[in-house]
Amino acid sequence: MKIAMVTPEFLSWGGIGSYTMQLAKHLPDEFEMHLICLNGSDCLCDIDVHSLGESKDTFFCNGQFQYRLWRSFKKLQNENKFDIIHANHAQMPDILMKLNRNGVPSITTVHSTIGSQRLGTKNSAAPVERLEKSERMTYALYPLLSATEKFYLKRSPNLIFVSEYIRDWCIDKIGVGTDSNVIPNGIDADVFSHKEYSEAIQHFPRLDGIENIVLFSGRMIALKGIETAILAKKNLDDKACFVFAGNGDASRWISYAHTIGLDDDECIFLGPVAYQEMPYLYSLASAFILPSFSESFPLTILEAMSCGVPVIASNVGGVPEIVQNEKDAILINAGDNQELAKAVSRILVNDNFVNDIKINSRNKILDKFNVETMARNTANAYIKAIGESK
Repeated sequence: MKIAMVTPEFLSWGGIGSYTMQLAKHLPDEFEMHLICLNGSDCLCDIDVHSLGESKDTFFCNGQFQYRLWRSFKKLQNENKFDIIHANHAQMPDILMKLNRNGVPSITTVHSTIGSQRLGTKNSAAPVERLEKSERMTYALYPLLSATEKFYLKRSPNLIFVSEYIRDWCIDKIGVGTDSNVIPNGIDADVFSHKEYSEAIQHFPRLDGIENIVLFSGRMIALKGIETAILAKKNLDDKACFVFAGNGDASRWISYAHTIGLDDDECIFLGPVAYQEMPYLYSLASAFILPSFSESFPLTILEAMSCGVPVIASNVGGVPEIVQNEKDAILINAGDNQELAKAVSRILVNDNFVNDIKINSRNKILDKFNVETMARNTANAYIKAIGESK
């Protein structure tokens, strides 16, 4: 069975790129995945990649990809005879293909929605100058984007949701998803496992000798609570270095950190980190933080847990479906930098508590959020969607 996975996002951009690679590597042998994307150079597994050109991580990349996919798919289909198209939302990569039926069944994984993202950005209360371009454009074009999203999802007959939270959102706000599957994200616990310091530091020599690394991994956008993290560092009495890894323009956050009196050795911004390097970065961290204002089912939390890093995350969206407060993570109120600082301090000084969290976190990944389960359930969803299309 041939699957056409369509997404503009490749690995170093974020969660959907990671999801795609995890799925591609672990589908049963009878499934052959083809990745149709923008710039497939970061693909790390043995799958066919069809690149539709270059793009930057901007608001407009989705539109570019949607047009190129619409123009190119007929030729790709004639050459490869795909059995099903797998798209990812909130990107709506195949929206133009909804306008004219191509005869190929489709399935869509809903990772997030434009509405939930906008709400998260709004709740961050960040000033306009600290909003990334995509966040500003989502605000400006929200009525159009919201209507487009509703059109897209109502014309997507087969939906997979990554969390109960995002399915409930779509049922309530859009009127879709009542009979759809929830398939939680899963990760490869062999890849994301703890590495010894001597090995991990070779991949990040810049961090050598730094004690108590508090790691954030994600896009450099206000929705992710980066301002909350920076303020928490300012309020933290314990000696620690906050390290930020991820795509996007970090200059506004560096300037903000300087404005409130933090030096470059207190908040380090690494920029994009390659997918294959992340297990080594997690292994250097004393704590992982994700103080977001909106999340559906973040892979970064799963990755950190699998690497044995204590997680501190906002109690928002689908996060409570992953972790249990005080057992395998610490949950905080979104936007509360003082609560985040106190949680970091607990992690840094309480060895027994940390050891329990590490053990519980790793076991939960192995038991509930492993990639094999995700891939098997997704394969079954493919078979069902193809069968119902006949």
